Amino acid sequence: MSKVVMSLPKGMVKNSVVGGLLALAVYVAMQFFYALLIHRGAVGMERLYPMTCAAALLASFLGCGYSVVRGKGTSMLTVPVVVAVFLTLTLAAAFFTADAICVDNGLTGIGLSMAAGGLLAALVGYNLPRGGGSRGKRTRRKRRG
Repeated sequence: MSKVVMSLPKGMVKNSVVGGLLALAVYVAMQFFYALLIHRGAVGMERLYPMTCAAALLASFLGCGYSVVRGKGTSMLTVPVVVAVFLTLTLAAAFFTADAICVDNGLTGIGLSMAAGGLLAALVGYNLPRGGGSRGKRTRRKRRG
């Protein structure tokens, strides 16, 4: 293994993948909810894009928040990894279900919403109390003199 992989905090990869899958599940559930609202006529079709961006932001915040809390604040490296996993899974689903994907269809806004949710989770996670370090064994230093 390379030194980079060996120096990663314990469980970071697992927390990042689970966070990305959690974000995708929340995003899909919110899209179903929005489709129900539009179908019932409670919301007009013109509100779909802003609601999709809000769903991407909230889903990314929850997925990144999960990885930050599970990692107990040891590394904020999980946040961009979760956003990358979430964006990759979303784009893969889009490529399988659509004929063409282009930036003009609002991909930039959704991607920026995902990044904003991850940034918000990182800011909130940075202010959480750090776990583990203060409760460890303390070593006494020998006095010389």
